[in-house]
Amino acid sequence: MTFKGCMKRTCCITSSFFAIILFLVFIVIPIVFRYSPSLQRGMIFLNYVRMPSSVNYSHPEKYGIRGTKNFHIKTNDNMTLGVWHVLPRNLLEKYENDNSTYEQLLSHGEPIVIYMHGNSGTRANEHRVQLYHVLQDINCHVIAVDYRSYADSTDVEVSELGVVTDAMEMFRWVHKRANGTPIFGWGHSLGTGIGAHAYSLLEKEGLYPNGLILEAPFTKMSDEIREYPLTKIHRLLPWFEFFIIEPVEKNNIIFDTETNLMNTKMPILILHARDDIVIPYQLGEKLYKHLLETRKNVTTELVLYDKNYKYGHKHICKDKELGNRTRKFINESINNLPQ
Repeated sequence: MTFKGCMKRTCCITSSFFAIILFLVFIVIPIVFRYSPSLQRGMIFLNYVRMPSSVNYSHPEKYGIRGTKNFHIKTNDNMTLGVWHVLPRNLLEKYENDNSTYEQLLSHGEPIVIYMHGNSGTRANEHRVQLYHVLQDINCHVIAVDYRSYADSTDVEVSELGVVTDAMEMFRWVHKRANGTPIFGWGHSLGTGIGAHAYSLLEKEGLYPNGLILEAPFTKMSDEIREYPLTKIHRLLPWFEFFIIEPVEKNNIIFDTETNLMNTKMPILILHARDDIVIPYQLGEKLYKHLLETRKNVTTELVLYDKNYKYGHKHICKDKELGNRTRKFINESINNLPQ
């Protein structure tokens, strides 16, 4: 075979290879995604991703957290949820080694923060543990819960309704034991959508959280999918909405934080890094402006971190002023409670 013939054959093989790749990426994958609700849930919730892969939840001290109790609660729909309770630093000296007192200490008076994590991983992930330390150091209780299908919680098919139910159940459990102690929610990433949905429903029940902190939030799931880096190559295709957005909504994965938080009464603090490439800060900014327009005479704050800090999507916990910033929000929210 001549050199020219070899080159022609190589070009044909290369062209065929790229054609197959393009066919898979732009035709096959969107079709499979549209008609596979389980794939949609898996890609959004990432509940099967366990990092670290092996966690001894019964011994949180192995992950560098003092004064932490592992326990489980049962929901009304018979799900078991794994939970860590981290004591405030001012209670460590007296109560750290007496797990039997932890539950009753929720009514001791220190603010309680219920942490709702994002997709993938568990309550033991490193950046989450870093945040527990920050909250512990400003003398807050931390209740870190794993939703159904995550970590050591009941392994069932995950859904928006399921994880929102778990966040509500966790709040009710704490509320019954708090005896008037202020309770705040902290959601990160997907956890912001979970927290916003759950806490808005709690308000409708007459249970009022003292505040909600949203770290790296989005406006609604459809907006986040459109902005997600992995969808960039599909976004300009005429069938993007039909194959990607519409099936997710039909699968009841909505997480419409804009709508859920409209007319809510709880103070809200939004934290977002400008170099977040997973959930662009513009979505957090858009949510903030929407809440200012739809919530009157209610605290709504926004903190944007310069990209030079390199906090990205999950390292706002490294902000040296985060503790002071959070404590200020908590104190002001408590002091401005309606009389």
